[in-house]
Amino acid sequence: MIRDSFYQYIQLGKRYSAHTVAAYKSDLAQFGEYISSSYGISSNSEITHSMVRSWLASLIDSGLTSRSVNRKLSTLKAYFRFLLREGLINDNPVSKAVSLSIPSRLPVFASVTEMESVFHTNHAEDSFSMRRDLLVLEILYCTGIRLSELINLRLQDVDRSAMTIKVTGKRNKQRIIPVTRQLIKLIDEYLLSRAGIVNPGILEIIVTDQGKKAYPVFIYRKVKHYLTLAGVKGVKSPHVLRHTFATHMLNEGADLNAIKEILGHANLAATQVYTHNSIEKLKSIYKLAHPRA
Repeated sequence: MIRDSFYQYIQLGKRYSAHTVAAYKSDLAQFGEYISSSYGISSNSEITHSMVRSWLASLIDSGLTSRSVNRKLSTLKAYFRFLLREGLINDNPVSKAVSLSIPSRLPVFASVTEMESVFHTNHAEDSFSMRRDLLVLEILYCTGIRLSELINLRLQDVDRSAMTIKVTGKRNKQRIIPVTRQLIKLIDEYLLSRAGIVNPGILEIIVTDQGKKAYPVFIYRKVKHYLTLAGVKGVKSPHVLRHTFATHMLNEGADLNAIKEILGHANLAATQVYTHNSIEKLKSIYKLAHPRA
């Protein structure tokens, strides 16, 4: 099938993650179902721009957010570009489709005081699970790596002499991140506990209580539990710790380009969003400190 060829292309050629491929499959299945039920056609060459607009309008009417609609539109654009390149269609019905505007939203992050509470609240227990949970929090906050990058972090990725870790990010791009001696110590202490629990052949550092490779929901629940326990307000997720890392680094004077490299952003624009948080902090300080504010 044509779609199968497209999925193979984005998975092997573009090196999209399994999660992204699954999202593309879901979007195209939803679009195909709409076109079939609304217009009674199944051929890609019969699809027109007005049909695409009609589908997008139905998504908006259903209450879907602009961000979600744009993601589905992005799927269609990639799919029809593929069809056009393969000579399977003559005209691209999505070429004139315009993405919806999205209000700017500042990254959510925890304060320094809240993070201090995270690492000093009810951690007296000395067990494998406690050491692992604290290590998860330390790595996410001290390096800013993504959830998927943490899960796939392997034993050989830790360089103790250079005090760095090698992280494999989106599209298999690798980067080196400096870490503290304290974090290396925590990793080594955790690995001693892990030795008696891990299943044979598991090379990933973070494992479950059963010794298996950790998975996204497992890490998400752990992070949410400890952030809630410490009284952190707002959203509580691994990605919030990534935002927190970047914001705290920037507030302490770190170079924006250095933060970009550590986070693994493709361009500086993605990193510049954190400067807005710093500006908001300056505004609050100004209002409190200046006599005429």
